[in-house]
Amino acid sequence: MLKEFQPGDIVKSCPYLEMGSCFSTDGIYCCVHGTQRSPKLISSEDIKSGKLNYEFIVEKRKELFYSINDENDHSSDNCKFCSNLIEKKFEDVCFDYLGGQKLPAGFNIQHYTECNQRCKYCLWTKNNFFVKPEYEILHYFDIFKEKGKIRGGNWVDFSGGEPAMLKNFDEILDYLIDINFGQVVVYSNCVKFSQSIFNALKQDKIILTTSVDTGVASIYKKLRGNDTFSKIISNLIKYRNSGTHGLWLKYVICEENRNDDSLWSFLITMMALKPNNIMICPDFPYDDKRVSDETVDFAAKLWVLVEKHLNMTPIDYTSTFGAPEWVKYHEDLNKSIDEYRKKIEIEPLDNIFYLYNSVLEKNDLTTKLENDLNKIKYNINKLAWWIPIRKWRDNFRNKMLNTDQTRPDQTRPDQTRP
Repeated sequence: MLKEFQPGDIVKSCPYLEMGSCFSTDGIYCCVHGTQRSPKLISSEDIKSGKLNYEFIVEKRKELFYSINDENDHSSDNCKFCSNLIEKKFEDVCFDYLGGQKLPAGFNIQHYTECNQRCKYCLWTKNNFFVKPEYEILHYFDIFKEKGKIRGGNWVDFSGGEPAMLKNFDEILDYLIDINFGQVVVYSNCVKFSQSIFNALKQDKIILTTSVDTGVASIYKKLRGNDTFSKIISNLIKYRNSGTHGLWLKYVICEENRNDDSLWSFLITMMALKPNNIMICPDFPYDDKRVSDETVDFAAKLWVLVEKHLNMTPIDYTSTFGAPEWVKYHEDLNKSIDEYRKKIEIEPLDNIFYLYNSVLEKNDLTTKLENDLNKIKYNINKLAWWIPIRKWRDNFRNKMLNTDQTRPDQTRPDQTRP
């Protein structure tokens, strides 16, 4: 029997539980935070059987809420030890709405895993689990929309799998944009160019996130299982040329790219692509593993070098993950970042963009001077051609150009002149 709460009772709840929805292959969850997620609210079988309606969804949310507030119920332990859980009055708890707050990992479209890459750090690759969409997701949104219970201002992670491979990718993207549901972040590997992504970027209606992970093609091939580095760079250049403010590029740290070759080549690649943000993320420690000290140190080093050379503060992709192991990672990362900042003195002139632009300016000036000098030489040679005596011509050139025109290996335009 469910415990009865009074309006003023202090209970534990979570904004993800009250308004979030994450679509996975096996059903719908409240949230997905890396290696941690809520208990399943609704199974894919329930969705496909036609049980899905407004009352059913609200009831499932309530069941999880009461489980969290029952110390003898361990089916929701994932939630009970999460830092996103908050205390509030029972009268302030509401399960009626879909959305209404910008919650990272609060809306995740991942009801399929079909992909055109085989990334070594991807759980779907490790489990060899690649499937097409298991159910239709837009009906879920329509249920709340018809009740007038859908709210904007959200954060939507459209991942997968590879979104650009979905047959109804355009339909889902257009739907979310049309109802003004919130910020849509499309996670694409960019092997396949999408005109829809380009158009949405051009209008600043989405954020595109791509894991680049290195600037070395051979290392990229090891990480991704196919030789597509040139394709993704080419497509990222096209997306960059859309003029978007929403190009976010990512570095997922694992053993294969935890080295200086990948780090510095990545920085140079970022200098060329000029993303609006850079995200840093460790390889997710599944199977009760923890993020290694080596990964923490590398993440901190990359973080500080991005600050130093690219003049931007990176984003910790895991910053909202509330499980204890992720809280520990955040603490270790911040400590390591502070240590690296002390090692590396940040000076305005010691900046890759500054140096790069300075070199370009100097190269442009050098080219201009060389062109001007060649014009002068050409005009002097034209004048010298009218001097009848070769010795006089050579003296004239030597004085005007300060060069020795009498050397036998020097080619002159008038050598055949008698």
